Formats: sequence, C-alpha cells, structure tokens
Amino acid sequence: MRKVCGTCGCIAVVVLAAWISRAGQDGVDPSLEWREVAPGVFRSPGHPAGYALVDGDAAILIDAPVNSAALAKHGVKTVEKVYLTHYHRASVAAVPSFLQQKVLVTAPKGADEWLSPKNVSKYWQEALPLRNSRTAYQIVPVGFDGIEYKLQDGDKITWRGWNLEVLDTPGHARVHVSFLARKGADGPVIAFVGGVMATGGKMWAPYTTDWDHWTDAGLTPAANSLRKLARLKPDILCPALGPVVSRNPFFALCQSAEAVEELAFLRSFERYTKKRLGNPPSYKFLAKEQAESNGSKPWSRISEHIYLTGNTYVLASKENACLMIDPWDKRSADQFAKLQKDKNLGPLEVVMFSHAHYDHYDGIYHLPDRGRFQVWSLDLVSLPLEKPFLLRAPFLDARPVKFDKLPKDGDSLTWREYRFKFHHLPGQSEFTMGVEATIDGKRCFFTADNFFHQDMFSGSGGWMGLNRSFPPLYAASAKKVLDAAPDWVLAEHGGPFEFNAEDFKRRVEWGLVSAEAADALSPTGNHLQDWNPHLIRVEPLVQKAKPGAKLIWTLVADNPLKHKQAWKVELEGRGVVADQNWLVEVAPGATARRDFSVQLPERLAKGRHIFILPARRGELRDGSDVFLGVDVE
Repeated sequence: MRKVCGTCGCIAVVVLAAWISRAGQDGVDPSLEWREVAPGVFRSPGHPAGYALVDGDAAILIDAPVNSAALAKHGVKTVEKVYLTHYHRASVAAVPSFLQQKVLVTAPKGADEWLSPKNVSKYWQEALPLRNSRTAYQIVPVGFDGIEYKLQDGDKITWRGWNLEVLDTPGHARVHVSFLARKGADGPVIAFVGGVMATGGKMWAPYTTDWDHWTDAGLTPAANSLRKLARLKPDILCPALGPVVSRNPFFALCQSAEAVEELAFLRSFERYTKKRLGNPPSYKFLAKEQAESNGSKPWSRISEHIYLTGNTYVLASKENACLMIDPWDKRSADQFAKLQKDKNLGPLEVVMFSHAHYDHYDGIYHLPDRGRFQVWSLDLVSLPLEKPFLLRAPFLDARPVKFDKLPKDGDSLTWREYRFKFHHLPGQSEFTMGVEATIDGKRCFFTADNFFHQDMFSGSGGWMGLNRSFPPLYAASAKKVLDAAPDWVLAEHGGPFEFNAEDFKRRVEWGLVSAEAADALSPTGNHLQDWNPHLIRVEPLVQKAKPGAKLIWTLVADNPLKHKQAWKVELEGRGVVADQNWLVEVAPGATARRDFSVQLPERLAKGRHIFILPARRGELRDGSDVFLGVDVE
C-alpha cells in the first residue's frame, strides 16, 4: 500500500506541475478570465482561486481572492453573497470591494479573531515578537468591518436551486470550513475545500498546520478534515490552491489524509520509537522528580556540583562560584537565592542560554547584580535575543539581552575548572546550542529542548517552520550527540537522562524518515522550501519611525532547491511607497539579500502598521509569509 501511494504521490507532483505549466508557469488561466469547471461553477483566475456559483445573471462566491468584474462576460450582473472558507489574506483580498458594494460577506464562526479590525490589530501587536506558541499565518494587515461570522458545521444554505452544506474542516487554518454543494437532485456533488489540500497527497504551505511549536496540533485536525471529506465521496473537488479534481476525488482525499496522518504520527519521536520501531531501549532519568516541572520544585542534585530545577541548571565550582544555564522567570532567581543560601554557594559569575525561547532566558531580568556576572551563548542563539524585532520566531521576549561572550560553533570557553565546547545544535529551534563539558567525572552534553527522554513527553522537542526547525536538522544534531557519546544528556524541562547509543541512532533515523514524509506532502517535493514561512522575508521585521521617515530594509530569499528560482516581490503599501518592485533571483542552495527603502507618509497615525510583500513566481503566489512592520511614534 505504501508503495502504491508513494507512486501516486509522484503522480500528484506531476499533476500539480502540469497545472502550473498549463497556466503559463504562473498559476493563472491564460485568458485571465473566470472559466467554467462544472455546470454553473466558475473558477477565478489567479492563485489562490475563488469559485462562483452562477444562476442566470446572479452569483454567489466562495472565497474572494479577486473581484467579480470579469464574471460579466458570463452574464453575471450581481454577486448576491460571498462565503469565506477561511481567513488567509490571499483568499480574502477582495473582501473590501464586496463590503463597499454592500454585498453580504459571511465567514466561519470564530474567524473574527483574524479578520475583525480590533482583533487583527491585537494579533499584530502581540505577534511581533511572539511570546507564546499559539501561531497563525497569512493574516490580513488590517481587519474588515461588516463581515458576519456564523458559518458552522452542518449549516444548510439554499440559493436558486443550489443546496450547500457547511463542513468544519480545520487544519490549513485554525478556523476553516468547506462547502458541499449540489444543484437539484441530479447534479454532481461538488466540494469547495479552500486550502484543505492542493492536489492528491499535497498541501500548499504545510507550515500552516504548525499550530504550536512541538506537537501535531494542526496536522491531526487537517487529517481528520480530509477523512471527513472523503467519507462524503464528492464527485468534484474544487481547492483554492490546486487544480480542480474530477477524476477519483475520493482517492485524492484519502491519499492526502494518509500523507498528513503520517506526519502527525512522526511529530513525536516517542511514538516513533515505541510504536513504529518497537522494543525501545531502556535508560534512566537522572532526576525524574523534575520531569516536566516549571522550576517551582526544590533543587535536585544531579551530581556533586550540578543542580537542577525545571529548565534551570546550576553548576558550582570548587572555587566557590556558580554558573547558571537557562534561568526561567522570577522563580529561577528566587530558587537560586535559596540554593546559594542552603548550600553556601559562591556568587553567580556566568549565565548561559541554550536557545531562543523565553522560558529559557527571561529569568535574566530578575537576577540581581546584573553587572557582576557575564552572559554567554552561541552567536547564532544571540541573534533574536539581542534584537527581538529582527526576526519572526515564537517564544521571544521583547526586552533585548546584552551578551558578554558569543562563541561560534566548535569554539571552547573556560570558566574556573571547567571547559565548555559549544555546538550549533538546531532541532526544536534553529537558534539552539549544545554544550559539552566534563563535570564530576562525567562527560555531559547539554542539549536544550531538542531531546527529551522517551518516557517524558510525546513530541520530543518538536519541529516547526516558524522556529526554522526541520527534521534534517534534528537528525544532524542527534548525530552530533551520538558521535560525542557522552555519559549524560542534560536535557531541559527537568529531564536529564543517561546517554543510550541505540536511542540516539533512532533519533537520527526519526529525523530522516520525518524529512522524507514532509517532502512527500510538499508541492515542490522539498519541505525546506514549502514548510518555511521565512523562505522570503524582511529584516528587521519591525522598525520604529516617525511619520514621513525613509527607512531601509533588507529583503532576504533562500533557495533550497537544485535549480535557480526567481520571485517578483512588491509592497502592498496603503500609502507607503517602496523604491521599486523587485525581481529576486537566487542560485541553487543560495541566499540572496538586497536592501530597499520605504517612504512613510507624512500623515501616518501612531501605532503599529503592517505591510504585506506578496512574492510570486510568475503570478503563482509563493507560500511564504512576507510582511514588514512599522511602529510609528
């Protein structure tokens, strides 16, 4: 069965590529017109697509990526209603024009969190930097007044002989519906599925299923949605981000569900090692009482000179001084003060951060005598901590951190009687370091949140596009630990454990198998392209300025593929003017950077303003999530 589906996966790539090719390599019908794809059903030009159900001179629309003027050629004089499948900005781009025309626009219940003006403003204020992992993508820069939010699973809609049923189908977006439609008793059953799938076995921008930074929270709903649609056995599938499927849509849905289910399963190393491989190796916790703790439990003594509570390690020197790794919140500062007193430890001299998630560094703001200790971390880890508005990433604190030493990958530093070797150890986040040191006669490897004990969590560290973390990086980092063969793995969240070589061999394999599955779901066949919201990005993410200022940004584009790629990038400015639109060409495996300027209007209200930079290959909208922010003072 896997072999058959694998073959069909290849066919799906060909189908999607052929669709793009027929559209002049740009995803748009060559005539730039709406075209009939089923009796009385027209598909809009462009990518993503919307659909019109037409009866005589009237129509209703499903999604609104473009206005309906070109439908006049097909006799349509009036659009009576617009129904939205979800809230991603490309699919709702023409909503303002319909609202202005007093056309009723109806969205799924709950979509107001990402479409109403108040909530959109709140989202952008809280998302940059993001101090949690409740992620969303492709959000409009400014919300809309006048949308009604009431579509729910099971709702029935009738219009001029058409019967539509609303189906709750989350996954591609947190709030997403599909429509099962039929005209009369004899017409084909048509499923309008929005972004649920692109074509059989493929999902456009699959990073949209990353609802948090380490679980299958979005993938499992996506798989359930696909299975739900498959059970209904529609005759025709009309996706927004792929070609119409009229040949065996049941198989296409099942194929997609199987691909998503495999990835949902693989998001957990623990499931993989126990259920897929079986006979998991046995290895001990070093401080099981601290597993999954938040730092509020009393310190555990790992060895004579290593203490642990929650995420925070303290290393004591024989020379009566201390080093701390990963202080979290005020509790770390309070717990350290108690440890110092109870154990008669010396002063704190060095603080290290293992990675760029606030629950591993924000205790720095609560430690007293900041001028008396140094802060160390890998140079790459420091990037988002020194400049929290430079890059888009989850779990950041808006307060910048000043560093005293920034070793590079492979460097070593000495503190008292200890020597630390630093490694770039991406996994849960690109911005992660590993540290090797011999402590109390044990060869130790601090591995941050990358590797939990197989009996501790059910998503070992996780991988996520927003974190710039991908399965091959996990595999490479696991291989580093495997090759180092330490005695102890000093993992975070209270879960240090004895090193076991078989366990880490399985972690390497898990990363490679997960990469293969992620590639299979990706339209290009490469998840490093399609699962990456940062493939094209702007640095810094947010700048402060006064009205009328001229600002300089850097446009950055990565190309993980084996052939040259070119993107056309433009600024949707709403009064903000860029120096030009850009054609960005990137060689295979390379990164391109170019500066550009933006002129702000003299009259620009105070507050945060978001501007979108859609990127296209031809007219095919790229899956990356590109925007910039200006905080007007």
